[in-house]
Amino acid sequence: MNGEDLRDEYIDAMLDRITSVRYPSHELIERAEHIVYKREQAERLVRYLISTVDNVQYPSHQIMDRIERILFPFPGRQPMS
Repeated sequence: MNGEDLRDEYIDAMLDRITSVRYPSHELIERAEHIVYKREQAERLVRYLISTVDNVQYPSHQIMDRIERILFPFPGRQPMS
C-alpha cells in the first residue's frame, strides 16, 4: 500500500465516522475539511453537511460557513474602487 492509498483509507474512515452519526464532533469535521484532497472526498463531505442544514428551521451557521469555505474557497468579489 502506498502513501496515497493510506491517505485515502484514513480520509474514508474519517468520513464514514462523520456521516454515520447525526451530530459528529466539530473537531472531526474541521480535520476532514482541512485534509480532503480529492474532489470525491470533498463532495461527500459537502453533501453530508448540506443534509444537516437542509429543511431545518434554524440551520447551524458554523456548518453553513464550512460548506461555503469548501464550495467557494476564493470569493469572487471585486475590490471596491
